[in-house]
Amino acid sequence: MAINIFRNITANLVTGTTVLYTAPLAYSGIVLMAQISNVTAGTVTASMFVRDVNLTLTSLITNYKIPGNDALGVLSGKLVLQPGQSVVATAAANNSLQLVMSVLESQN
Repeated sequence: MAINIFRNITANLVTGTTVLYTAPLAYSGIVLMAQISNVTAGTVTASMFVRDVNLTLTSLITNYKIPGNDALGVLSGKLVLQPGQSVVATAAANNSLQLVMSVLESQN
C-alpha cells in the first residue's frame, strides 16, 4: 500500500537562494500549490526554480515583479519532483515576500 504524506511549507524569502523543499528518498513530491505574497507596499521581484540532483536549475519564474500587497500563484498545475529534486527561490529584498506551498509526498 502506498504511503501519502501532506506537507505545508512556509518561508520568508531572502536575497540568497532558499531551498524550500526537497523530495525525500523513495518518495515523489507533488507540489499542489505555491503562492508568493508581497507583504510590503513596493514592488519586489521573485525567482523560483526546480533544482535537480546535479544542481541544474530550471526556471518556474524569473525576476517576476509582484506588486505591493499582492500575491502570485506560481503554478498553474501540479509539479512532480523526483527523489532529490528541490524547489528553491530567491527575492530581490529580504523578508518582503512570504511563500506558502502545499506538497503531497507519495511513496514510489
